This record gives sequence, structure tokens and C-alpha cells, in this order.
Amino acid sequence: MSMLNFLHRPLKILIDPRLFICRYQSQRLLDLLNKKAAIEVEHNDELEKLPLQNTIEWNKKIKFYRMRNEEKNALKLFEIGIRKYEFQPDYITYISILEICKDIKDIDSGHYIHRLINKSSVRDNSRIQSLLMEVYMKCGDVDSARDMFDLLKHRTVVEYNALMTAYNTHQYPQRTIDLFYEMREKDKIKPNNTSSMLFFQACVKLQLFEQGKALHEELKQKTSAYLKNKELSNQIIAMYIASGDYTIAEEYFNQIKEPNVSNYVALMNYYNKLKNWERTIQLYDQMKMQRKIQSDIATYLAVLTAIKEMNNIDKAKQVKEDILKQNLWQNHVEIQKLLEEILKISDK
Repeated sequence: MSMLNFLHRPLKILIDPRLFICRYQSQRLLDLLNKKAAIEVEHNDELEKLPLQNTIEWNKKIKFYRMRNEEKNALKLFEIGIRKYEFQPDYITYISILEICKDIKDIDSGHYIHRLINKSSVRDNSRIQSLLMEVYMKCGDVDSARDMFDLLKHRTVVEYNALMTAYNTHQYPQRTIDLFYEMREKDKIKPNNTSSMLFFQACVKLQLFEQGKALHEELKQKTSAYLKNKELSNQIIAMYIASGDYTIAEEYFNQIKEPNVSNYVALMNYYNKLKNWERTIQLYDQMKMQRKIQSDIATYLAVLTAIKEMNNIDKAKQVKEDILKQNLWQNHVEIQKLLEEILKISDK
């Protein structure tokens, strides 16, 4: 027995952060001991020797590893239990172990557990099926996720949105559009703001602007409340910008409270193309007044381009100060080059 193992138990009993004045130091020591113990358990392969008597005990041990962020040990324990000890997982076991697969994106373990579930009494459980769908989506296996989606007896807008999100994330925008219509026509489920936002995203990717505009017309006829949803309203603006309808885009841009950075930059670049440099600078100043968003590289490139064309030295110095305050983009080559070109003009 190592000295650390000998000391581990008594120290854990004696070291109680609530009894110490220096709680931080005592907790750090406990954390170190826990970490060392976990390393030794894995090294000595003690997982295979654990005398767990029943499903409840197995579930507790799986939970223990998960709480300590030792997901691999939890999966290893599960596999050992099945292979060597005739462990009988229950509903709670499968929920825990699937959550772990989702968290660490372990698709191989997900498939293995799915096969076990298909042989178990929980195979038709709706929560288990939904969680399997989430695992597959998180791991990028959208076809398996769709298979689980189709097995669900009572689908809601939540499941539809989740699958559409996966389709958009993994570059299947046409499937998103098809699923949106299926939700309305087959299951008679009313799309919510998230559903519409995902639909607009897919339309932009596929340049199906007429379909996007048609849905926008539907939303306008029903209510104007959709404009209060920041993500949805910004996505509508992005759609009109992508379609080249900048007049309509700015009309809605001016109606919403929190335009996002990408829409600001898109309009700034548009006005730079029109050589309307003043409008670009106005948009930059407007964006600065929004405390919830922060300028990025694209923002600075757009506004500095306008400043250079206007030879506005004072504004260039102000923007330089903004960049320095962020302590983020001052070393960017293109930004430095633009600033140097502008400020050199003032030295002539």
C-alpha cells in the first residue's frame, strides 16, 4: 500500500473545509488527494475488482465517476459490469450512461449501449429514445438521430427543433426545410421562433430566398411580436442582406433593439461599396452604444476602410483607442496596415 493510499482516508476525515479558517488551502489538498486517488485506481485497474452487489450500487459508482469528471472510468465500469459481473442496467443506468456519451461525444459507446437497450425492457421508453437521438446529434450521426426521431410516438416542437439544429450544424439545410414543412403538415405542430429561425438559416444556405420571404410574410400577418426575439429578427435581417435586399434589411435593422455584429458588418460593407463612408462610420458609432456586443476584426476593417477614404484622422485615432482598450486585435496585420496608412497621411 502506497503512503498516499495510507494517508488518503484519515486525511479526508480530518480535512473538512468547514472546520478550517483557510478553506481554500484545505479544499485544494482534498482535490489533490481525490485526483491522485483516481489516477491510482485507473493505473491499478481496481475497477475490475469492485465488489458491487446490485444495480443500485453500480449506479452509485457510475454517478460517482461522472461527478468527478471521470467519464471514461464510468464507461469502463459499465462495460466491466456487463462483461464480467452480469450487471443488469436499469432505466437510471441508461440515462446516466447516455448522458456521459453525449457529454464526451463518444459515438462508439453510444452505438454499443444502443444495442444493449434494444435487448432491454426500456427500448420503447420515450425518454431513452429522445436521449439516444441527442447522443447521435451531438456526435454528428444525423441519420441515426433521424431513425430515433421517427420512432418517437409523441413528437413536439422541441424534438423537431433539435433535429433541425443538427441538420443545419452538419450542413444538411434541405433536410431542415423538409422537416419544417413536415412538422406543420404531418404532425400539425405549430413552429415557434426557434423553428422559424432555423428555417431562415437553411434558406440562406441554399439561397432559397423566396421561401424565406414567404415565411416572413406569414409571420408579419400573424403578429409583430417576432421582432422582439433577438435571434429570429437578426436572422431575418441576415436573409434579406444575403438576398441583396439591403433596403428591407435596414428597415428591419432599425426596428429591432439588438442587431448583432454580423448584421452591422454586412451593412457597413454594403455602404462601403456604395462609397457612403459616413453611413459606415455612423453604424460603427451606433454599435459602440450597444454594450452587449463587441466589435470584431471585420468591424474594424470595415470602419477603417471608410475612415481611410474620408481621411478622417481624428476618427482613426479614436478607433485605435477602441482597439487598444479591447487588447484583442491591435496585433492584427491588416488592421495595423490600415491604421499606419491613415495616420501617415496626417504626418505629411
